Amino acid sequence: MSNRKTTAEKIAIQQARKEQMEAEIKRLLQQQKAEERKVRNQRICKRGGLIESLLPDTINLTDEQFNTFMHMTIANKFGKDKLAQIIAESEKKAAIQKPVQNEAATEQPQTVA
Repeated sequence: MSNRKTTAEKIAIQQARKEQMEAEIKRLLQQQKAEERKVRNQRICKRGGLIESLLPDTINLTDEQFNTFMHMTIANKFGKDKLAQIIAESEKKAAIQKPVQNEAATEQPQTVA
């Protein structure tokens, strides 16, 4: 008997490997989505808790009242302008820091003679 596989056997082996890889990709994508949901839920709880700690009277509001409150106080032109300002300042700060980090990474250590 020879150890040589027929073309059909090679195809079957590769097909099985392909199915295993697809299953692994599917599992990893599900894991990634679960991790993203966990991070999102933590962020939502943290920020909701911050609102309740700063404005404890919001705790007793109904969902509809809270929604109205948020739209009237935050989700308006003033709130959106402030958010845009904070984001712009953050991006500007990041842009300033990035060249400094790149310069530090490209500097060669000096040798002592």
